[in-house]
Amino acid sequence: MAETKNYDNIRVYGDLDSEVFLAPLGSTLPTDLTEPAAPFKALGWLSEDGVSLAVSTDVEKFKGWQGGTTLRTKVTSTEKSISIQALEETPGVTELYHGHGAAVVSGTGSTAVARVDLPEGIGTIARAAVFKFVDGGVTKFLCCEKVEVTDREELSHTNSSMTMYGFTLEIIGDSYILTNAPAYLPAA
Repeated sequence: MAETKNYDNIRVYGDLDSEVFLAPLGSTLPTDLTEPAAPFKALGWLSEDGVSLAVSTDVEKFKGWQGGTTLRTKVTSTEKSISIQALEETPGVTELYHGHGAAVVSGTGSTAVARVDLPEGIGTIARAAVFKFVDGGVTKFLCCEKVEVTDREELSHTNSSMTMYGFTLEIIGDSYILTNAPAYLPAA
């Protein structure tokens, strides 16, 4: 029997509780929809573009000799990546962008200054990640045992737009979705 159209299955994610959480590699990922606890830390405000997931595949096409018609295809590789634009300038965000270590603080009170040394070359930056998507009463977690920062967008400092730290995060290894969306749950 064919499924029928259901407006309740249409999602518009991005409610105030939506969030990106990052933690050191090896951190335990959630098994339910409870907010990720330490060592996971929230990344903060994201641009209105939200979180974009891209899946791309390389496909080999096998053709018949008679006429060159495609007879079969085979996926030979798969890549999954996530794009975000972080709006908050915090150590967690700038570490992803620049690959720097901890800030060194000198002075106290109103004379305190944090120095962040930028590395000459950026190495691989990897984290465990949980992407929390909320649409009213529906919550979806995309849990990734490892994401690596690949591309970074140009970092603009102007008085006509917000400074946004844009990243592409490549999903490496296991990932899974947790959701309370009724379409995925048994009928009550």
